[in-house]
Amino acid sequence: MHILHISNSYGGTKVYENLYTQLDKLGVRQTVFVPLNAANHSRVGNQMIDFQTPGSKIVYSTVLKPRHRFLYMDKINTIVKDLKKNVDLSSVDAIHASTLCLDGAVAYKLHQEIGIPYMCAIRNTDVNNYYKVFKWRKGFFSRILKGASKIIFISPKYKENFLGKIITDAIRKEIEERVMVIPNGVSDVFLANKSTEHKTYDGVFNLIFVAAFYKGKGLLETVQAIDQLRNKGYKITLNAIGKGLPNRPHDADYEAQVETLAAGKDWVRTQTFKKPEEIIAEMRKANAFVMVSKPETFGLVYVEALSQYLPIIYAKGQGFDGFYPDGFVGYPAEAGNAESIAEKIENLINNYSSVANNVESLNLDEDFDWSNIGKKYLSIYKTLQ
Repeated sequence: MHILHISNSYGGTKVYENLYTQLDKLGVRQTVFVPLNAANHSRVGNQMIDFQTPGSKIVYSTVLKPRHRFLYMDKINTIVKDLKKNVDLSSVDAIHASTLCLDGAVAYKLHQEIGIPYMCAIRNTDVNNYYKVFKWRKGFFSRILKGASKIIFISPKYKENFLGKIITDAIRKEIEERVMVIPNGVSDVFLANKSTEHKTYDGVFNLIFVAAFYKGKGLLETVQAIDQLRNKGYKITLNAIGKGLPNRPHDADYEAQVETLAAGKDWVRTQTFKKPEEIIAEMRKANAFVMVSKPETFGLVYVEALSQYLPIIYAKGQGFDGFYPDGFVGYPAEAGNAESIAEKIENLINNYSSVANNVESLNLDEDFDWSNIGKKYLSIYKTLQ
């Protein structure tokens, strides 16, 4: 079986590398076509895979210019032309598009021209970028949806939001039987090194934050929330890790705001990004994880935290919300709202023992192990037509 992946975000996150590596282990021949925006050409060569399946390769495309940011159909047609020039489509059995409105549009065009079946994932960039910026293209987006053999969401909340609010009832009824939820997997480093130490709270509540330091991750509001709780008498610390995280948005002004707010607060520690093994060591010192991030398509770091027996504070209505009932592994807070974050941290402190016990009971391998996820995708590929 030969799968063509169209993945414009490849090289910016390890999600795709992990999936393609697992599929390679299953003997799937893969061509990964990476159409990079003009601002992302530096990603060429990032996360190369030593494929073991004959014929598999990664093909980077750098034909897009800055103007294509505004010229949607010209962008799609340019990518299609370059793909056909650089990829032999005669042996491709199916296409897996990593997004709907860009990668999926290319897959749709190829399906129309050649008849290759395709599936697509729907991600944050689709909902919060293309559906808002290119509103007049919604009819075209609907055609992509209707032409897809399978449509994948990586969280229940994104599925619920998209089907209930973004598209019409008529489109929803036409596609919902082809919709599935398959979460991203977590790095083997975390699953192979799951914590075995029961978490307790002894009076000082140590929180950890792991993410790039930019506005969407909600670090400023988290510091403000903890400040409120400390004024109420709670002893809380925050260890924030992720300053300068590679291949993520970098906002020097926001980092400066964080450092200014943290100045003079001996209970806040900010650190640069760390390797997974170092993150595990830092997580094991904490009582809970906090990242109230918006937008957030999924948030692998939540699963990484759960693997170290950490209850979590996450964003209400975003990617991870809906995997577990409120209060089971932690609490969802309103992104950008320090009062809401403070309230949920206080709820967690007051219910810490029962929530920590719930986290310890989880079987994360079943849903978040890449080897299991790879097998799920392979079974889907075999049904595409």
